[in-house]
Amino acid sequence: MTKRNFLTALLAFSVGMMLLFESAEISEGIRKGLYLCSFSVIPALFPFMALSVFICKSSAADFFDVLFKPVLRFLKIPQNCGGILLSAVIGGYPAAAKCINDLVICGGLDRKYAARLLCFCVNAGPSFLIGAVGIGVFGSIKIGFLLFAAQFLSAAIIAVFLSLFSEKPEENKLFAATERSSNASCVIESVVSAAESCFRMCAFIILACGTLELVFEGQIFSAVSNIPAAKAFLTGFFEVTAGCLACGEINGFWAVATAGAIASFSGISVILQISALTDRSGISLVPFLISRLFHSVITFCMLWFFLLFSGETVSAFSVKGGSYEAVLSSSAPAFVSLLCMAALFLLSLVPPKSEKEPAFRRLWNRFLSKQTKF
Repeated sequence: MTKRNFLTALLAFSVGMMLLFESAEISEGIRKGLYLCSFSVIPALFPFMALSVFICKSSAADFFDVLFKPVLRFLKIPQNCGGILLSAVIGGYPAAAKCINDLVICGGLDRKYAARLLCFCVNAGPSFLIGAVGIGVFGSIKIGFLLFAAQFLSAAIIAVFLSLFSEKPEENKLFAATERSSNASCVIESVVSAAESCFRMCAFIILACGTLELVFEGQIFSAVSNIPAAKAFLTGFFEVTAGCLACGEINGFWAVATAGAIASFSGISVILQISALTDRSGISLVPFLISRLFHSVITFCMLWFFLLFSGETVSAFSVKGGSYEAVLSSSAPAFVSLLCMAALFLLSLVPPKSEKEPAFRRLWNRFLSKQTKF
């Protein structure tokens, strides 16, 4: 028996005893984690994640490769990463990482470019920042857009800075061609992939919330819970959703700046998810981990500067009653995304074009043949 085996067994035994004697606190934290997942994470992230995977997997990626060609050339990124840039803006934390990992596995992207893309493509989605944080926590859609803009500019600054020290991809170097599946296959794969990512994210959130509840109810960090800023930073260090909610207890524009920093840092929970997601591809996470610190600091400074010199005041910082559930359950971006996914699903039912018979006529004939069976 090695020393490592002994320490691992001792750690497992200690955790088991903690779960046995502190079950009340851990259960309360798990309930809070389930609440966050039900009313925040899944409604805000699932539609956009599914849409992002669909864009990267389907033939739409070729369109965005051409559309973002000047940006890709300026950032010294391979020309087949247009869909990844779009998913980084709309998809939420794991969406772009999922697309990057899949492109590396199929041979369409080199690992050194993948490691650089992770530094500025892992961001919070607009539905989370605008709906969950801006409206749900601070009661202002304007603050939500300000959070999203600050994070976007921060990621852009990091992308430009990294491009200054990077070499241009060789124009004559041919990456392995990415096979494009049919629309029906892409829809199914995108929904399944988004569901798996949401399930994985919710599992980490529940674990983090259970741990945080135990930490704040214990003797060591019980005093921290009385300091709103310290509680928000400590909570956000482990889990981004709970950390942004904790910012509602901070007074002044520091609350918005802190929430932006936490969202850009993304938390240990998201970092572990990215690590597990990219394990098969062998992408180096060292640049990504370093970028998290710079990303959060730049976002914090930008929000502090904007709010300080714009004269914007924030009066409501706490979630009141059931308004949080109402805001998230009727989120306009999430509703639009669900409509887009429904439209994509309907389009996927249309069979490919044939020279002999138009697609719409073949679809109509199929419909008639089904009716005759009844």
